[in-house]
Amino acid sequence: MTTTYTDKIHDIALNTFEITCYMYPLDEWEMDDEDIIQPDGSVRSIVQFDGAAEGAMVINPNGDLLNAIAANMLGIDEANEEEKKGALCEIANIICGNTVPLFSRNEKICYIRPPRIAGENEDPDIVFENMTKEDVKVFLDEGVVDISIYYS
Repeated sequence: MTTTYTDKIHDIALNTFEITCYMYPLDEWEMDDEDIIQPDGSVRSIVQFDGAAEGAMVINPNGDLLNAIAANMLGIDEANEEEKKGALCEIANIICGNTVPLFSRNEKICYIRPPRIAGENEDPDIVFENMTKEDVKVFLDEGVVDISIYYS
């Protein structure tokens, strides 16, 4: 069996959420149907990279997960919008930073750019249309996150 970038990104994401946000992985079958609220794309973080490979990673959590990321990382009960976006960018930065070494070849490395919140009408599929795309869905005890990586 071949391990794809998708498998590795999934493992990196689970490790990051567990260590950084005190969240634990679930299999989809472990979640009740009413618990599976899909990410709606209303708040997404993008981290672009270049060097050994060019591309970007997009982190798209559902609302419950976005709240829990910020609350758990900051050790507070309720985070404001700025804190939620900041925490999401930090998680995206960590996951992307641990993923881009997969692209390193012949002593070339990837440089990651500062994470940012995607614009409301920004469509990464259009912005990065000429790149290979892989998608990962991660189920956690606090919610669901979609992770997409675009690379060439």
